[in-house]
Parts: sequence; C-alpha cells; structure tokens
Amino acid sequence: MSSTLYELLRRRRPRVTLLLGASDTGKTTLLEQCLAERDDSGPLAVVDCDVGQSHLGPPTTIGWGVIPLPFTGWRHVEVAGFAFTGAVSPEGNVETFLDAAGRMVEAAGRHAASVVVDTTGLVDGELGRTLKRRKVERLRPDLIVAVQREGELEALLQALPSVSIERLPAPPACTRRNLAQRAAYRDAQLARYFANSVMQRVSLRDVSLTGVGPDWPGGRVTVSPAALMDCVVGLRSARGEDLALGLVRDVGHEPPALTLLTPQRDAADVTALVAGSIRWPSPKADPALALQG
Repeated sequence: MSSTLYELLRRRRPRVTLLLGASDTGKTTLLEQCLAERDDSGPLAVVDCDVGQSHLGPPTTIGWGVIPLPFTGWRHVEVAGFAFTGAVSPEGNVETFLDAAGRMVEAAGRHAASVVVDTTGLVDGELGRTLKRRKVERLRPDLIVAVQREGELEALLQALPSVSIERLPAPPACTRRNLAQRAAYRDAQLARYFANSVMQRVSLRDVSLTGVGPDWPGGRVTVSPAALMDCVVGLRSARGEDLALGLVRDVGHEPPALTLLTPQRDAADVTALVAGSIRWPSPKADPALALQG
C-alpha cells in the first residue's frame, strides 16, 4: 500500500476522492501533507465538508477551492464558492448537508480533474453510518481513503456501497481537541469572515425568507426579534448560489426588513435570505477573536 495520500492520488488518479475518519484522526493533516508534496500534475480542488471546523469558507458552509502551487496554507487558497447549510453539524440537517456537498463537488469538478472531499468526523452510530452511506451515494467517489487508528472504521466501510477503498493510519502526532477548543476555532473563523463587513438593510418585500435545519420545520420562518436576532443567514442569488453570510442585527416590521452585518457590499443580486440555526454575537464584542487562529 502507498504510504502517503499524495502517492495514492498520483498512482490511482481518481476523479473524486472521499476522506473518511473520526474526529481528530488527522484527515486534514494528511491532506495538508499531500498538498505540500504536489507537483504540477494538474489542477486539484478540495471540497471542505467539515462545517464546524472549516478551512475553506466560514463555519456553517461547505466550501471549495482550487489549490495553488505551491501550497502554503489554507489562508492562501481562494474560496471559489460555498453552500450555506445553516448549522455546524449535519445532525438534524442531513438533506441540506448532502445537497450542499453534492453541489460543491459538482462545481469543483468543472474546474479540476481531481477533487478531494474532506469530511466531518461524524462516523459513529446510526446517524454516522447513514450520513456516510448517503454521501457516497450522492458524491459517487472513485476512491475512499479511510484514516483510522485501530480499525474503528471497518464496520462502517463494510456497509458502504461498492467503492474502491484504501486505508491509511492516523498520523501519530495528531492531537485531540476538546469542545471548548473547537468552539474557539469556530469563533475565530467567524470573526475573521465578518471582520470587514458593512450594514445592509434588506426589505422582505423584495426578497424571500426561508430557513434550513431543525429550527425551521418545513423551511418556514417567523419574523420576530426573538427568532432572528444574531442569526447567521445565507444571502442567495436568483441562480441559487450563496453569495455571502450575514448576521441579523435588527428586525423591522413596518415595512418588514432585516438589517444585516455582512461582507457583501452590493445586495442587488440577493433574491433570498436563508436562516440557519446558529446565533453569533458581533465580532466587536470581543476584538481578540479576530486575532485568533
């Protein structure tokens, strides 16, 4: 078996590769090593499905980008697009998550011959097995790379549709992060994303308002300060593309409107707002957040 992810990709030349592994088993570490080893063998894109600990796109989104040569870190990868899922976990939000992942892999595949999908660490229990099985069915990868410590993925792998599978050991230097560290990372990423934002007032007479995730059953949203204040929302175009995220800072009733903090400078192309299940305070409440990460 090849000893590195880069050697696997160079030998197998898959169109779509899916990285599987539990949380903190080093999937992203192996991917970073692979990207650092790359030569000029052709364009490669990464789709980042880890909506809670994302590197491409802000938390709550599945983002993608074509990796430049040389790879010098995620901050130097331009995010070519992202899909808003409204949450930092697929739990309770599986359909939205799968649809977003599928659309981003399809978009990345139009710009690169090879696409690597980095997934969440949700692999345990019925939800983990169902999510990964349906993700394989939706994305139709040519290769699955299972990153594990002691065979903990084997039961899951046996339940997946017939796909070529390679196994790699978890990097020994990989460390586990607790919930507080994960939350701090999300805060830092959101603070960075909203650092240079402006206020935009969006009339609800001109745009539609729907919701995704368990907070908004059936996609219906009740417009009230209690429901929407500090809510992270997606700003969507008529083509169904997510242009940016926004933070609800005020709710007006006569006429109905939302005031958003968003990096989107021009709201002319926004035809829909999509509310998620995440509330987040202003980055200005803790200036140190913008300097973390």
